[in-house]
Amino acid sequence: MGKKGKERKVAEYYHRGVVCHLIGFDLALPLDIEMIRPGEDEVGAAKRLLDRVFREYPRFFDAVVGDAIYLEGPFVRFCQEHGKHVIAVLKENNPALLADARGVFDDEPPQVVFDGRRDIEYWDAEDFTSSSGIDTPLRVLHTLEHETKRERIAGKWKTKTEVHTWWWATTIPQAIMPARQLWQAGHARWEIENRIFNALVTYWSLNHCFHHKPTAILNFILTLFIAFVFVQTFYHRNLKPPQRQRFTLIAIASEIYLGLIARTGWRAPWFDKLLRSPP
Repeated sequence: MGKKGKERKVAEYYHRGVVCHLIGFDLALPLDIEMIRPGEDEVGAAKRLLDRVFREYPRFFDAVVGDAIYLEGPFVRFCQEHGKHVIAVLKENNPALLADARGVFDDEPPQVVFDGRRDIEYWDAEDFTSSSGIDTPLRVLHTLEHETKRERIAGKWKTKTEVHTWWWATTIPQAIMPARQLWQAGHARWEIENRIFNALVTYWSLNHCFHHKPTAILNFILTLFIAFVFVQTFYHRNLKPPQRQRFTLIAIASEIYLGLIARTGWRAPWFDKLLRSPP
């Protein structure tokens, strides 16, 4: 906005990358990153990334969990050729499969479970073949999650129930993975947003580009991943519970860095940049 409230266009420049991380652990574990090339889509970079991850970590995981853009024929075949299953969010970009699953589930009563925080109605069926471009039959899991929350409004506690709808499609058959585990894996995909991207941007300066050379960008991010995993490992595997109650992970990271300065007098050239507000 200008001084008088007039809108003006501002050019923004940024680097984009695809990150692979392990879900289901108390540690946030980023494995690798692949930068997205100019004019390239996310899935193309993800296939390059996974080709390397499959080779370097062949037994770390059995399935790839991704957003709805990954539910496409070439990507599913790519993962299957490497012996990996796929779990992906099912949205309107796959209309035939979504309509087919809705038609089947409309005629079936849901199963109901309670996970301690919410009532979950779910429908789980397999052998769907209506997804365009995907040759293998797919399994679809649909949930309606009723979560009751208490909020303090104007000094009074009020209770409200929120209903969230989710759809997932997967190559994993029911005989291998029960619906509850599939539901957990589908939701765990959001760990990459909260435990990796949000944490690293907020506390570890991932959103600051210290150098714009492609190799420098990649090396900085990979070094950041290593430091992030090491500090987490020290915090969760070495510190006793009373110490973890006193200090957060970020406080421990700050103590480690301040300890280096106090003992050696060494100060990283980029330290002052970490104290600035992001641009």
